[in-house]
Amino acid sequence: MSTPPFVLILTAPPAGAFAIDHDVAGLRTALRLALGAQAAGATALHLGPGVEPLAGALLDARRSLEISTEPPPDDVITIEVAAHVVVHRGLFGPLVTAVADGRARAIGAGDAQVVARAPRSARSSEGPPVPFVFAPPFGFAPIAVATPRDARRAVSALLRSLRKTIDGWTSTHLNRHLSLAVTRVLVRTGLRPNQLSVAILFIGIASGLVAARGTDASLLVGAALLQTQSVLDGCDGELSRLTFRGSKLGEWLDTVGDDVSNYGFFAGASYGLYRLTERTPYLAVGAVILACGVFTSAVEYRYLYRIGSGDLLKYPLTAPAAEGAASDGGGLFERIRPLFKRDTFVLLTLIAAALHLLGPMLVIFGVGAIGIVIAVVKAELRMAGERRAAAPPRG
Repeated sequence: MSTPPFVLILTAPPAGAFAIDHDVAGLRTALRLALGAQAAGATALHLGPGVEPLAGALLDARRSLEISTEPPPDDVITIEVAAHVVVHRGLFGPLVTAVADGRARAIGAGDAQVVARAPRSARSSEGPPVPFVFAPPFGFAPIAVATPRDARRAVSALLRSLRKTIDGWTSTHLNRHLSLAVTRVLVRTGLRPNQLSVAILFIGIASGLVAARGTDASLLVGAALLQTQSVLDGCDGELSRLTFRGSKLGEWLDTVGDDVSNYGFFAGASYGLYRLTERTPYLAVGAVILACGVFTSAVEYRYLYRIGSGDLLKYPLTAPAAEGAASDGGGLFERIRPLFKRDTFVLLTLIAAALHLLGPMLVIFGVGAIGIVIAVVKAELRMAGERRAAAPPRG
């Protein structure tokens, strides 16, 4: 369901606040509010009395909202919030939708309160706003940045909100802790997410080149570089969400960068193992992994290009569950599925290299690569059948 159009009204914080537009995680609070509202479908940004000086600070290429210092019209939904408040990036959409019955909704307290009101003609009452419950995974209540301590708390809340429920075991318990710590530093540097994606890609390529040298030490260092790439791979996405710099190019850089890093390392590792042991089967296994990877990527990329996205998560590898269907979450496959996520198999690769077991691990990944090809072919056949079934009958 799409979010109804609305306007954002920025009001002045109370006297003595730490800063009317303090920088929090790379963005001034007022600009962060404006970009969050814009992403949720806002049509205009209105500056209340005392906030007019912020007009200059809101000049940013990412902001396309029209700025006005006049009161908003009576026939639109409004969200009113003080310019020094930090909110979860997903708050505005649900809050606007909640006023469909004509009653005002509010979340937060005191100086951090955010209030949404229906158009004046549609308001069912002029009573106090109804408390709005917003509790997404890793969410947080609005934070008024009135002191340096508030600013630090807001940064921590924003970083925590970047976690994902779809993270695998390794990301949840290791990689995300590390990547968020790095992102906390990077956001202060002005580095763009796409620039970071390119740098991460070179680390992935380096992992394969080092592994190809064919010594126990080079194989371990190559695997360590791949694990480093896997950790940093979370930072570009975190940085883009934190600073509202997401783009189609960024999606493609992330997807292609992961695949090239995988192919580069496993090709390099197979050649390195061959040089170390003089066993030609390692070359065959590496060739199988590379061929399977290139095939699956070509198929997936064709689909993503067709739908206008670079996000590999949008490729429907499995059929969506039927509405109301029961899930057998206790099944063996569901319990071991996290092992097949990239974050976990990259960490297992590092552990295997440290234990001098990279050869057997390479064979396991070769079998897994064949399994992925089979899954992709099944997905393509399923989608082809769905298209035939949806096509209108001929004459």
